[in-house]
Amino acid sequence: MVERMSDTRTDPAATGTREAAAHRLLLLDALRFAAAVAVVVYHFTATPTAGAYLGGRPHEEFAAISGVTRYGWLAVELFFVLSGFVILMSAQGRNLAQFVGSRVGRLYPAFWAAVAITALLQAWWPGGRQPSLADTLLNLTMAPDLFGAVPVQVVFWTLLVELKFYVLVGVVVALGGFTPRRVVAFALLWPLAGMGAQALGWSGVASMLVASYAPYFGVGMILYLMRRDGVTGRLLATLAATVAMGVHHLVPRAEHAARLQDVPVSVPVSVTVFALSVAAVWWASGPRAVVRTPWLATALTVAGAITYPLYLVHTQFGYAAIELLGTGVSPWVSLAAALAVSTALSFAIHHAVEKRANRPLRKAVERALTTRRRPRTAADGARAVAGARARTDAGPYASSAPVR
Repeated sequence: MVERMSDTRTDPAATGTREAAAHRLLLLDALRFAAAVAVVVYHFTATPTAGAYLGGRPHEEFAAISGVTRYGWLAVELFFVLSGFVILMSAQGRNLAQFVGSRVGRLYPAFWAAVAITALLQAWWPGGRQPSLADTLLNLTMAPDLFGAVPVQVVFWTLLVELKFYVLVGVVVALGGFTPRRVVAFALLWPLAGMGAQALGWSGVASMLVASYAPYFGVGMILYLMRRDGVTGRLLATLAATVAMGVHHLVPRAEHAARLQDVPVSVPVSVTVFALSVAAVWWASGPRAVVRTPWLATALTVAGAITYPLYLVHTQFGYAAIELLGTGVSPWVSLAAALAVSTALSFAIHHAVEKRANRPLRKAVERALTTRRRPRTAADGARAVAGARARTDAGPYASSAPVR
């Protein structure tokens, strides 16, 4: 959900393929941005919270688009599929310290900025969530739910899901990385273990394994492996199994979405949207999915850059904008204002925080986790080059090995 597709490491040996790889990955970035916009619009046009600030029922205020935006919650599943794909890709050739450093450096600067400015907002805006100082400080961990604290933004629950995925990936990286056999086992056994815990009533274990969302990461991992190593019967069977487990978890969420919004939410439509999302990831990661138009490449690069901060800040600031405008204006004007405020903040966080802090924090974490240094050997160099080529040469996706 949070990984920018073009944020994969490069190596001088891989420079010749870097530009082509970045252009291919831009379409995955475009999917991420589209998913973020779907979530944003869903929160502003379909949820009961939006209705409280608009002063009316969202599906009536936005009748022209309600039939579509009521399904915006499904973008979260797409985020997790994309995360499974790109995390498996970006872990190639990394040791545990490098993997942890890449995740911390990528996620936390923008997140800390979002928590800080949300705390400032809540200091003068009486609406929205009103977390205590202790809650706000615990939010800085990115796992406030583990401490019983209130997340300062509605969407922060998904970040804890991501963190749990990263922990599991980190364990495999520490054990030697992902071989094709390990990827298949991981993608199948993790969701199955979660479903087993749910069936046995082990809620704590199911929560730890993020049972309801594990299949979506598995789908993304198998899609990446199919792109890298080619389509085989075993991988197709594994993909079918992970998709089926994803559908199994999707049905009760569609029913919950209908109750939450108090509008009909079709299970068949929800399953179809999920299936199309999986197909979109497959298409966007293909060797022919290349952006060759310079202005479009630039636009997608910008969209990819602001996706994560947009996702982080939009709810509280968007709702504040809607409430401050009041109920006397058109709901479409309120929607435009909420989108404008959220987008402006996203640009500010990316340029003022992410561009300055991501790399230094990543390097600092890597140094802190590297307990001893040893001379670099020829084998080390060969492994690094192979890993960089696997990550940046998105055309063939070909190399055997190990990664939002």
